[in-house]
Amino acid sequence: MQITAIRFILCQHELATPIPLSVGVLTHRNFGLVEVETDAGLTGIGETSVNFPPWCIHERRATIEEGLGPMLIGQNPLEIGRLWNRMVDGTRGFTRMWGLGAIRQAISGIDIALWDIAGQHYGVPVHTLLGGSHRNQAECYAVGFSAAEPDKGATEIIAQGYRAVKIRIGFDDDVDVAKARATRAAIGPEVRLMIDANQAFKPPRALAMAKRLADLDLAWLEEPVINDDAAGYAALRQAVPSMRLAWGENACEPEEVDAFLEAGLVDVVMPDPCRCGGLTGAVEMCRIAHRYGVPFSPHHYGSDVGFAACLHLVASQPNFDIMLRDVAPVPLRDAIINEPIAIAGGKAAIADRPGLGVTLNRALVEKTCVAL
Repeated sequence: MQITAIRFILCQHELATPIPLSVGVLTHRNFGLVEVETDAGLTGIGETSVNFPPWCIHERRATIEEGLGPMLIGQNPLEIGRLWNRMVDGTRGFTRMWGLGAIRQAISGIDIALWDIAGQHYGVPVHTLLGGSHRNQAECYAVGFSAAEPDKGATEIIAQGYRAVKIRIGFDDDVDVAKARATRAAIGPEVRLMIDANQAFKPPRALAMAKRLADLDLAWLEEPVINDDAAGYAALRQAVPSMRLAWGENACEPEEVDAFLEAGLVDVVMPDPCRCGGLTGAVEMCRIAHRYGVPFSPHHYGSDVGFAACLHLVASQPNFDIMLRDVAPVPLRDAIINEPIAIAGGKAAIADRPGLGVTLNRALVEKTCVAL
């Protein structure tokens, strides 16, 4: 079996209400899909993260179709590890000229699609190929329910069965703290509350905010400072030792994870299979975390293609904690696949169908795809 074609497909949903994040404002939700075709009639699907910056959609198409694709055409798609190394080694020199993160995100979409092909070929779900199944469902926390009134939004989400919620900060400190306190008061002490700063703060501001939030019994404070600021995390750890810190959605290299965990800087690792080199990269991050006795909580802010990939990661690794579920009103996210992912009581079912267990809604993809 040989790879015959690799394509990047951008599907886009215009938001009725833009979503504010500390790194910018989303006016559209972009879903970057990747298809890998073979001469055996099997096609694998994957996803690459294309949220920020806005122009990354153009870079991603070029990197996947003009950069990585030619390296893999004619290769055996079942040799996933070798092809992952081929892509990483073939682009290593370029990481000094443009972002390592961009390259790894491009590799991610192809890698996920290769695992999908392998599962289809062998007739087993991807999590079987990744090592077996530790669980058949994943507890989720909800995010994206309301930026203006997170306390009311969280209450509504809890009524749907979720037992954990996450809100975003990084805008106005006093307003953020007030919203966090209102949310904790609304959900009570039994529901887990996470707070995500999206790398918004310099260390002094992060320290001040961590101290102001310390009495809210947070499940974690996520990315309070820039991803690679080890000194900033160390300062937070020393100043507010009771604050659990989550990190890793923007980590690309296993060495980063190993260094942060060896230094005891974070309590939860958050691999994103659509950013860190696909399922191959994410599994390595999880295994490093497990070696240090640290749980992982996958990050995913894309379509349900990537969410399905995350669920196979969750099934296959022992040290799982909880999984992000975006509940913002974006119908395309869910409808882009033909097999809805069942979520009940805040828990997502993990498919046992071959491959990722999902297929693209071709009519919807054609309707929402954007030419680049």
